[in-house]
Amino acid sequence: MILLPLLLIVFNHLLIIQEESVMKTYELHIKNMVCERCIVYVQQVLQQLNVSPNRVELGYVIFSAPYESVLPLLEKKLNEVGLQIVHDKTEATIEEIKVEIIKYLNEVENGKKLSKLSEYLADQLARNYFSLTKLFSKNENTTIESYVINQKVERVKRLLREGELTVSEIAYRLGYSNVQHLSNQFKKVTGLSVSEFKASLGVLSRSYPRSLDVFGNRAIAA
Repeated sequence: MILLPLLLIVFNHLLIIQEESVMKTYELHIKNMVCERCIVYVQQVLQQLNVSPNRVELGYVIFSAPYESVLPLLEKKLNEVGLQIVHDKTEATIEEIKVEIIKYLNEVENGKKLSKLSEYLADQLARNYFSLTKLFSKNENTTIESYVINQKVERVKRLLREGELTVSEIAYRLGYSNVQHLSNQFKKVTGLSVSEFKASLGVLSRSYPRSLDVFGNRAIAA
């Protein structure tokens, strides 16, 4: 009589162990994961959690794990540096748009000749560009065009900080029609002329160490 309950306890325990040993695959969209440094950080976090990623790229990660408790631990680590797991389908699409824009600008900066951004996004996301712009504007309170302008200006800032290219070379590399086009957009977004921004770099470099990468409002030592 005593043996039967004991066998049931052992059997249930074995079932729990078996369930835990079954690997489950997770596919996650991650907000603000738009740089190579972000990819490295996510890979490091997964390694710390003893999880081997199947695929890690801008804005997206696939990994397998035998237990669901890894998700809150992963989310906590990501939130610490301004990264967020996206749970909403619409928000996931918005992040896909942003990631594809980043990829497009990367290709342009690397000298690759591409089709217009509207055609590129429509092809990559397999959706009509008008529907993408409508969705983006509704949820981000800005247009895709404005988002692209801001992203390009951030790249201008980075290249100015690096100090290896002239303004004319930067304009050509980033696909501006001419220097004046770059200067006008830069002034509109930052409130500073290019020359004023360059003059401020000495002050900024003394205030912020170059060995830091910024995620959101947080900084991570390189």
